Amino acid sequence: MDKVIKNRLKLIFIAGMFALPVISAWLVYNNPHWLEGGETKNYGELINPAVASKLSDYVVNGSEIDMGDLKGRWVLVHLDFDGVCAENCQKSVHIAHQLNVLLNKDAKRLKRVYLDKSDGIASDLLTKAPGLNVFRWNDELIETLKSKVNNLSDGDMLLMDPLGNIMMRYQQDADPYGIQKDLKLLFKASQIG
Repeated sequence: MDKVIKNRLKLIFIAGMFALPVISAWLVYNNPHWLEGGETKNYGELINPAVASKLSDYVVNGSEIDMGDLKGRWVLVHLDFDGVCAENCQKSVHIAHQLNVLLNKDAKRLKRVYLDKSDGIASDLLTKAPGLNVFRWNDELIETLKSKVNNLSDGDMLLMDPLGNIMMRYQQDADPYGIQKDLKLLFKASQIG
């Protein structure tokens, strides 16, 4: 081979090396189904797309309640559909409280809310739980939330980002260490909250 052909082949090879990542990224972006079924790092179920909303939309007289301390924070919302906080519910509330210990210095970035369907008679556990905001809601508000987020069941927990988007769901018996890992990753990536 003469020198000109060798130089042209080297130039094509170098150009191909720079173009390959761009072409690969473009192909994956235009064909996201190629990535479905792949492993993810999150423990909870990601809600895709995230549901833009305000917590006050799901609280009885939400516009009249001061929720200023929740604004700009990550919020873990416990859902009560039947008005009874039984043993599993109490365990779930306790586990969520333990997250504050697990999160250590980042604990102030997470707020906890319990949406209570009972007729204003919250259990002692709920009223005495440190750092737990208890708000009332009703069947109409439950149906509104269920229409926006699929497959919800009694005792589930929803994670809202600092902008108010509902973005992740955890089951009632979720592992607190799994939730902690998710929150640590989110806190690390988040510039707000």
